[in-house]
Amino acid sequence: MPKAFAFRLKPSRKDRVEELLKDNQIAIGWSQAQKLLDPSLDKSAFRTELDIQYPDLAKRGRLGHDTNHVWRFIREVSIGDVVVVPHGDNVHFLEVTSGPRLLPGKIADDTAIRRNVSPLLDGKPLSRRSLPSEFRRALNFRVTSKELSSVLKDVLAVAKVTQDSRVPLIAVENRAGIAAGVKLWRNAFEQLRTPHEFSGGLLWIADVGIWLLVRGWDRDGEHRYWNGLGNRLGNNTTRNLIVEVNPPDGGKPGRWQGLVAKTSDGQTWLLHSGEMKVKERGIQLRDHVTADQLPTVEVRFSDGTLESYFPVARLDAAPSDVVIQTKRFMDVCLQVRTKELGADPAFIEVQRKAHLFEESIGQTVVPPQGAKLVDRVHARIWHSLCDELEQKGFTVSNERVGSLGPDLFTTEHETPYLFEIKTSAGASDYLKAVGQLTVYEKALGRAHRKFLVIPPGIDDIASRILDELDIEVVEFSRHGSGYTFAWPDEL
Repeated sequence: MPKAFAFRLKPSRKDRVEELLKDNQIAIGWSQAQKLLDPSLDKSAFRTELDIQYPDLAKRGRLGHDTNHVWRFIREVSIGDVVVVPHGDNVHFLEVTSGPRLLPGKIADDTAIRRNVSPLLDGKPLSRRSLPSEFRRALNFRVTSKELSSVLKDVLAVAKVTQDSRVPLIAVENRAGIAAGVKLWRNAFEQLRTPHEFSGGLLWIADVGIWLLVRGWDRDGEHRYWNGLGNRLGNNTTRNLIVEVNPPDGGKPGRWQGLVAKTSDGQTWLLHSGEMKVKERGIQLRDHVTADQLPTVEVRFSDGTLESYFPVARLDAAPSDVVIQTKRFMDVCLQVRTKELGADPAFIEVQRKAHLFEESIGQTVVPPQGAKLVDRVHARIWHSLCDELEQKGFTVSNERVGSLGPDLFTTEHETPYLFEIKTSAGASDYLKAVGQLTVYEKALGRAHRKFLVIPPGIDDIASRILDELDIEVVEFSRHGSGYTFAWPDEL
């Protein structure tokens, strides 16, 4: 079985990724230590040679550290191994095709010690956010290289699936297989659900900001699936449906947009044809998204036909991966839906940046917690806040932007407003709100007027600190079935 390694390809701290991959090669640096290519040297001799050629390494306490990276490149990597090269949001996959070699003409560039590689994935990088969560975390390293045995299964699966992308998935067309796939999807959400008081079998994952509702009924001997996804908790009239993923009861999908399919090595995937309805008008995701936003896969049906589908989630993965993959698919659908509804371009841009920001820092899913009233109270406050702002003449977003973003924001005026709602006034509440508002404002790259919406009770010291941080406090109180807010005089 091949091994897997990640390399930064930044000899002498200079980014060489593009020029090296153009030559189908990778390089390690430390080019003055040419004797390292002598196969008779052991690791101790590597250390000695580096110490001779680069005496500053020992002074900086880097000699052992750097020896490990060079040893890995020259001795641990083998022909046939997979090398992963992260580069910004892109991740390149390569197969090693030669042993280490010396290019004397590249000593000045510090890329003389090289290996030949063959690009996988038809030479096209994958988006970092399309990778499994553990794999993404493994690539969050700042040193020269990293051994990837802890995520080897994921590396080989991604490389193999993409390398064999011309080998289509096989559609599952029998009733039992389709039902089993939908059950895997629902079970993943069940295991991580956040309890709430709203009815309807809504499976809400608060830490990611997504709900799944799996329903179905039998009609004329056929089971009709209805599987909805949204990102705001609520009841039938207040929660927002973003996209449906409804497979057929059996056979080819026809008018149904969902599909269960399997890879050649037995992975089970839920896919989507890309057809959505916006205001009862059918649209196609292919007309609105690029391959790096949402790639497609080929699927073969029993009648020999091939069709392209968008991946929703790998259903036999860990529950957290199933949920986060589903969230990524839903986020793209949300951006398309928002644009088609004619939203303010500023709002669409906020959605896009929210999605990119969350992907860049990664997401985690917290295990199920005990039932609490927080989610329902938060939802009621959110709706009351929307209503009052609209009455004041502000245009507000009708979606929550991401699981980490502000609860609400305004558009269509010079300095937009950000709002973060907290249902209690403890120290942890306002400290968390400060972080959310401040970090999100920086991520969006634009100044905002920031508000913490909180119940009465915050102390004077906290109020003074918030004021110094330019975060205004808006207290709320219960009024009938809704809430009222103590607005600043000028708002």
